[in-house]
Amino acid sequence: MKSAPAQYDLVLAGGGHAHALALRMLTLKMGRTSQPLNTRITLISPQPLAAYSGMLPGLIAGHYAFEDAHIDLPQLCQWAGVRLIQQEVRAIDTRINRLTLADGSSVDYDWLSLNVGGTPAVSSVPGADEFAIAVKPVSSFYPRWKAFVDTLASAQSQDAPTQRGYAISVVGSGAGGCELILAMAHALQRRHLTAKLTLVGNDFLSGMPVKAQQKMADAMARYNIDVQRNVTITEVTNDHVVTQNGNIGHDAVFWCTGVNAPRWLAQSPLLTTDEGFVQVDRTLKSLSTTNVFAAGDCAWQADNPAPRAGVYAVRQAKVLAHNLLASIQGDALKQYAPQKHFLSLLSLGEQNAIAVRRGLVMSGPRLWQLKDRIDRGFIDKLNTLPARPAPAITHQNEEVRCAGCGAKVGDAALRKALTGLAPITHSNIIAGLAQREDASVINWQPGRLLVQSQDYFPAFVSDPYLFGRIAALHSLSDVHARNAQPHSALASVCLPINHQRLQGRDLERLMRGAVEELNRADCALLGGHTIEGPQMAAGFTINGSATENQLLGKGGAKVGDTLLLSKPLGSGILLAALMQTVQAGRYVDALFEQLLISNATAATVFYHNGAKAVTDVTGFGLLGHLLEICDASHVTASLDANAVPVLPGAMSLYHRGIFSTLKSSNDAALTRCQISPALLKHPMLAILTDPQTSGGLIGAVPKKNVDACIKAMTEKGQSVWAIGTIGEDSNLRVRIR
Repeated sequence: MKSAPAQYDLVLAGGGHAHALALRMLTLKMGRTSQPLNTRITLISPQPLAAYSGMLPGLIAGHYAFEDAHIDLPQLCQWAGVRLIQQEVRAIDTRINRLTLADGSSVDYDWLSLNVGGTPAVSSVPGADEFAIAVKPVSSFYPRWKAFVDTLASAQSQDAPTQRGYAISVVGSGAGGCELILAMAHALQRRHLTAKLTLVGNDFLSGMPVKAQQKMADAMARYNIDVQRNVTITEVTNDHVVTQNGNIGHDAVFWCTGVNAPRWLAQSPLLTTDEGFVQVDRTLKSLSTTNVFAAGDCAWQADNPAPRAGVYAVRQAKVLAHNLLASIQGDALKQYAPQKHFLSLLSLGEQNAIAVRRGLVMSGPRLWQLKDRIDRGFIDKLNTLPARPAPAITHQNEEVRCAGCGAKVGDAALRKALTGLAPITHSNIIAGLAQREDASVINWQPGRLLVQSQDYFPAFVSDPYLFGRIAALHSLSDVHARNAQPHSALASVCLPINHQRLQGRDLERLMRGAVEELNRADCALLGGHTIEGPQMAAGFTINGSATENQLLGKGGAKVGDTLLLSKPLGSGILLAALMQTVQAGRYVDALFEQLLISNATAATVFYHNGAKAVTDVTGFGLLGHLLEICDASHVTASLDANAVPVLPGAMSLYHRGIFSTLKSSNDAALTRCQISPALLKHPMLAILTDPQTSGGLIGAVPKKNVDACIKAMTEKGQSVWAIGTIGEDSNLRVRIR
């Protein structure tokens, strides 16, 4: 979006259909106008991928891959120039315009839009919350469904024949429940699995014409699905659905009934219905608060209510986008009127569907093809994005530069710049500029060494809280790599040029995240310095303490040592993908899970298992930092490329031409390697030179202690991989096989 320094915050809570479409519309509209938007936009979503409900039956049936049926929110937000915070909202305070998130942090807003969906209505039935698998949210339902099917497949395999039948119950006989159980039946049939399927509900396809109900019943019969109609459920146990007509046994029960409002919304100060849904007027604005809008399942249009269905949320998007922009700019709002008639397409398990419109009912494969075309068109609109209308880039270098540790100056340029410098030194400096260690060391007082390091880089995520956590962990890493105890820190922060009120909000979130990690490391924040600039950036100077005996460094690796790596590689490629508006949302969770692991545990375990040479793997990539160990220890290394762990998605993204802007500089390390002919054109070489942000440690551990070291790491809940060995000195420091 075209933007000037922002003065206000528009927050979109929830990544549902209405918000995803509204973001697309706002971006395209603002790209066609010369009027800058003085408001920045933030999307808050607990998941990076938003499921499209219309494709859920096809996903379960096996007609679609997981990514086919999900909106990639990181890509959409990057394209739209919108900040993304991956968290769940837990509370709202409309008096001070503040949302509280699940991680305990808060986000302030000037305008707010809610599209947070609903939660399955399980609380009214004893045991349902504990034993039933709710279909929403799909992010938690789909993995549990897959796990159940895999268990069933294992039990019914030839190697482990089952001695009993399996039973699946789906509670809810509306359109959603009917489509779901047919999709399950088709999925089991495709995998040659057997299970007794039972649909349980009060009203079978209520509101649909009798002919549609009959066609749905016929489809159920073809799959031998037992339909229990007009049934009231009184309890759910671990193996039974209890009804007034008797018990229905199950190995898994899936809940697909109506939805309730999220609990926090029902408890909010907003005017809501008895069920907790936000009451809005025809403009989708809250009846109680003028700067809050709501759409989708969480909203209830008080003067013109409509059933909850995805089609309404999709149609609301256009009005919502207009009214949010109009509210910001002081223009007139439009009204939304739910359409009275629309085409309903219900899938029947196989590639067949029922179509219902104005009482007319048809069915057949062509109608499934129509549904497939409509659904894919919706997803493509949000995942295959058009060229983003934006002002022409005025600087000469139009390449998207990497952030994080991928923003470092290359090793060759760094060495050239430092060559010939003659800084003064002091007798108590043990490791300074010349030693090229992870952190400097000063003999500060008898028996204690002062260990210092500094890091600083531009933000690669738009959530200041998450960035603050990772920046602090990355800055602490050099001190951990030296096996020193962090003591204190000074912050350096650059904030985007916005209104001071917004800068204060950013700084509060960033420092809250940073202090959380500093406190966990028992490292006191002493102060720091802030400036404003074109983008957010942060780093920390860390002071640590160590004794000479416990100090680790890059020297000290011995012939016969085993090289252990504590985190997988590939973060540079993944972060580059996120910055280049590439679909990579499905890899985000695994990426940040690794970036948020502290290196304190690995350093301690390596030290107690005899490691002498340890460094963290950051901007110069695994090869660059391994060469530093080899140079300092006067040894060579033999690296097993097949043993090196790689983050999910990194390899496939590299095949699509995605890599960090620091890669070309890091590739110089390959000239000092002896590479197996089979690997000369292998993409693994790109992984080995990929710059890592908050990367793991690589340590040379005596061979006799490797098993104990791996066991100790496992017991502490962390992974470690043996990736090579240390050998005799040679001119070529690393052999890659």
